[in-house]
Amino acid sequence: MFKWQLSGLLFGSISTFAQVIEPLDFGTLVIVQNNQESSISVFHDGRVVTSGLYTHTRGHPALLIVDSLQPNSRVYISDNVSQARLNNNLDNQHFIVEKLLYRQSQITDQHGELELSIGAMLKTSANGRPYYDGQYSCVLEISVDY
Repeated sequence: MFKWQLSGLLFGSISTFAQVIEPLDFGTLVIVQNNQESSISVFHDGRVVTSGLYTHTRGHPALLIVDSLQPNSRVYISDNVSQARLNNNLDNQHFIVEKLLYRQSQITDQHGELELSIGAMLKTSANGRPYYDGQYSCVLEISVDY
């Protein structure tokens, strides 16, 4: 099972709050061989695309709720994720988060709330070593500028 926690780093009002409703979940993956790169993309709209691996259980994007923003205003989402590693506690094997997948700008609702759906592209290490069963995780941050 491959889950990772997505945290929000918010700039602006000190009273702004982001709540993770659902963490990003790549599902349960089946990797037959790890001698060439395989990938899975979980898009912000819920689509899942795989290449070179199989899904035993389907994953889903992260869902965050941000509140205390200016009502009906445009906000911009960004990140600095590049080649982040998902690790486990059993061995030195890892997955690589290639990039996050989300809409880069959105409009808050009349209450100053924003629902963010964030997916990601994950790829295997392609180092020839097998993956052990277990959870692989990392913490990534996003910025919401307003």
